Amino acid sequence: MASFTVKDFSLSAIAKSGQVFTWHAVQKADATSYLIASGQQRCLAQQTDDTLSLSQPDGGKLSAKELNYWRHYLALDDNYALMQAELIASGLLKQEVLKTQQGIRVLYQNWWDVAVSFVISQNSSITRIQHTMDLLMKQGNPVGCVPTASRLLEILGDETLCSRLKLGYRKPYLQSLATQVVRGWRPLSLTRPYAALSAQMAELQTLQGIGPKVASCICLYGLGYLEAVPRDTWIKKAERDYGFVWHERLGGVQQQFVFAWMRERAKR
Repeated sequence: MASFTVKDFSLSAIAKSGQVFTWHAVQKADATSYLIASGQQRCLAQQTDDTLSLSQPDGGKLSAKELNYWRHYLALDDNYALMQAELIASGLLKQEVLKTQQGIRVLYQNWWDVAVSFVISQNSSITRIQHTMDLLMKQGNPVGCVPTASRLLEILGDETLCSRLKLGYRKPYLQSLATQVVRGWRPLSLTRPYAALSAQMAELQTLQGIGPKVASCICLYGLGYLEAVPRDTWIKKAERDYGFVWHERLGGVQQQFVFAWMRERAKR
């Protein structure tokens, strides 16, 4: 098990942040661990105070290549103290908002995982999305990971399996997306380095069932566009009621903090 000292980082806050649905909490006597899936890889992550530990799901040692993968995935090398300082200095974020973010970071997820998760997410609650993703990942290849596009088509073609997912009108959207990927489609930014956010957003929205909200989620959480701002009901309310506008380079990071702040305010 490899251990790191981390600051401005919280596994539990990230797990609750609404950006990822491929984590599963594993309760232990001294801490909560998370079994994390990304693409066809998995790891076990555990945090105690400022110490983050990463291992194979069975507790075995990760290779150097695997450790580098998970460091990037968890944004451990991103300077969040500097990002927060820039957001504060820009006048677009107040300390009050940062107090509620509790170590949230924007993950660098597998784009396919994000696309599947957020097509499923439409007009649904976090609890329901997670339940559907849990069921889907039990049918993955390997088990515990989001099914590949070809495997997803098999699942969607199996009436017994598909009925348990309760996808409703989302089913043809997933079928269309998976079919395109099986035929070789990939996001523009994976084939054209430095593709502008506007171009990537436009391309994603040519796919059936993907509108601006889902496209921006794919861009931010799956393709590394930290300027992308998914605008759900919480964020639209923040814009309307509190006048939030978004940083031109870090709007997506700012949005995560505002999302956490809005949800915390709603509990009061």
